[in-house]
Amino acid sequence: MKKRNVLLKVLLPVLVMVLLAGVLLVEREGLTLEARSATLAMLQTEAPEREGMETQTADVLVARNGANETEMGFAKTLTDVLSEMRIPYRTFDLSTQPVPDLTGVRALLYCSQSLAPLSGEVARLSGWMEAGGHFGVLMTPAVDDAFRMLYRKFGITEFGSEYVNYGSFAYATGLLPMWEGVTYSENGTLTDYTLPVRLSQDCAVHIVTADDLALPLLWECPAGQGRVVVLNATLMFDKGGRGFALSALSALEDTLVYPIINAGMVFIDDFPAPQPEGFDERLRQEYGYDIQGFYRNHWWPDMKQLTWDEQVLYTGVLIETYNDNVTGPFDARGVDDVLQKYYASELLHTGGEIGLHGYNHMPLCPPGFHYGDIDYQTWPSSLAMSQSLLELERYGKTLFLNARFSTYVPPSNYLSDLGRQTLIATLPDIRVISGLYIEEAGNDALIQEFCEAPDGIVDEPRITSGFEVDDFTSFVLAQELALHGVLSHFIHPDDILDTLRSGNRSWAVLYRAFRDRIAAIRAAYPSLRFMTASEGAAAVQRYARLTVARETDAAGMTVTLSPFYDEAWLALRTRQTPVSVEGGELYPVSEGFYWIKANRAVVRIVWGAAS
Repeated sequence: MKKRNVLLKVLLPVLVMVLLAGVLLVEREGLTLEARSATLAMLQTEAPEREGMETQTADVLVARNGANETEMGFAKTLTDVLSEMRIPYRTFDLSTQPVPDLTGVRALLYCSQSLAPLSGEVARLSGWMEAGGHFGVLMTPAVDDAFRMLYRKFGITEFGSEYVNYGSFAYATGLLPMWEGVTYSENGTLTDYTLPVRLSQDCAVHIVTADDLALPLLWECPAGQGRVVVLNATLMFDKGGRGFALSALSALEDTLVYPIINAGMVFIDDFPAPQPEGFDERLRQEYGYDIQGFYRNHWWPDMKQLTWDEQVLYTGVLIETYNDNVTGPFDARGVDDVLQKYYASELLHTGGEIGLHGYNHMPLCPPGFHYGDIDYQTWPSSLAMSQSLLELERYGKTLFLNARFSTYVPPSNYLSDLGRQTLIATLPDIRVISGLYIEEAGNDALIQEFCEAPDGIVDEPRITSGFEVDDFTSFVLAQELALHGVLSHFIHPDDILDTLRSGNRSWAVLYRAFRDRIAAIRAAYPSLRFMTASEGAAAVQRYARLTVARETDAAGMTVTLSPFYDEAWLALRTRQTPVSVEGGELYPVSEGFYWIKANRAVVRIVWGAAS
C-alpha cells in the first residue's frame, strides 16, 4: 500500500502535465472545446410591462408610519417582499389617515411600534379578527394604552415594563428551511431589543432569543376564526431582513403560493485569469508545489470533483491581464495564455460557462467615481472602455470554438452608468450582468434585484460569497432560497492566498466547508437546479415576467400564471395537505413547504381530506 501511494505521488504530476499537453495539442489542431447548449434558453421577446403590486383593490392592507423614517424602512422591506411574492397590497399612512374600513381585508400588516392609532379601533379590529381577519404586528410593540387594550388578543398573558436586549436568536420551528435550531448572532455583533412576554398555551412560537431566557420573538395566536402574528423584534429594517417578513407572512397565512426562480449558480471570479508565479510558503509546506502547481494539481481537481458529486455548474469570468492600463493600446502582450486555455477547456468540459470580467481588473468607471478604500484607476473615456472590451472579447474567442459571451461580472462589483451603457453598446451579446444583492457599507458597488432592467439586461446579483460563510451570510442564503428559490454565490481562486479572506485556514478546511455547504443545500432543496449564469438568467426572466392569480375553495387552489412560456416554478407554504397538482409537479421541501413546477398556465392544487 505504501509503495502504491508513493507511486501515485510520483505519477500524478506527470499525468496532469500529459493532460495539459493534450489540451494544448488539441487546441493547436483547432479542436478546442465548444460550450454546450443551454438547458434553459433565454427569452428573445421584449419583457412585457408588469403592473406594480400596490393596488386599491388588494385584500392585504399595510399600515405604515410616514412620519417616522426608520419605521418606513420596515414597511419598505415588507412591501418589497410582497412584490417579489406577487401578493397585491394597498397601504395607508398611520400618521395622516384613519384605519380604513376592513370589509374585504384578509390581512392587516402593521409596521409601527406604537399601536396608538388603533386606540379608537379596538372593538372594530377585534370583531374583524374574530370573523377571520389576520393581523400581523411586525415590530416590537410599544407599551401604550392601545397595547394594554389589545395584548391579550396577541396571546400575551404577562409582559415586562422594560425592553430586554438580546444578541442572538434561533428558529424553534422549521419555518425557515436550513435554520431550525441554528443560533444566529451576526458573528457576535447582533444587538436588538424585545418586549419580555409570557404567552398563552395556544400560541405557537417560531423564533426565540438564543439565551437562557428564550424570549419569544415571533409567534402566532388564534383569534376566533382569525389569527394574530407578532414579530417582537426590530430586525426587518433592510434587505438582509426580508427573511423575517417572509417568516411572519408564513406564520400568518393559511396558504402562500408565489413564484420562484429555482436556480443554483456558483460564480468563480477571475477564472480563467493569469495566475501568480512563484511560491506561497504555506502551500509549499503543505503540498510541495508552487502556486500554479497547487491550483493545477489540487485546487481545480477538488473544485471539479464537486461538479461530479453535487452537480454544481460553474460560471467562470475571464480576466485577460492584470495590468492597470486604461488608456490603450489594449492587447495580449505579456500574457501567457497556456493555463488560460487549459482552464477554459476544463471549465467547459464540466458543463460550465465562461463569462467576461474585464480586460484587466479596472472597473468601468469614469473619473470622479468613488471606489472606497480600493486603489483603482478610472477610465478617461467611454472609447477607452469600449476598446478594452473589444480586446477582451477578441482574446476570449481564442480560448474555445464558437465563443459567445453573454454574462458580465464587474470587477470588484463596481459598474458606473457610463460603463454599463458602454458595455451594452460594445458587446451586444451580453445579456446578463451580475453585481451584488446585499449592499456593502461605504462603497458604491452595483446593487441589484433579480429582474429584467429597462435596458434589456437581466440583472442577476450574487447573494453570498466565500468558501466559508458566516452566520449572517448563512441566514441570507437560507432566506433567499425560501423567498426566491435561488442560490447565487461567488468565490475567488485566490481566497486561499489571502489570509484575511481565508481566515488563515488551509485549503482542506476551506474546501470541506464549501463542499459541506453545497451538500446541505442539496439535501434541503433536492429539486434545486444547478445552472450556469446564462441559464439562471433565463429562469430569472420567466420569474420576473410572471403574474400570479389565486382562487381558493374548500377542495384546493387554482393558480393562473401569465405570461406562461414553457415552464414556471412556484413555492407553496400551506397548512393543508396537497395530494395532487394538475398541470404541474409537486416537490416537497420541508413540513408544509413545497416547490411546484408548472407545466401549463393554469395549475390546480388539490387538498387532501381534513384530518
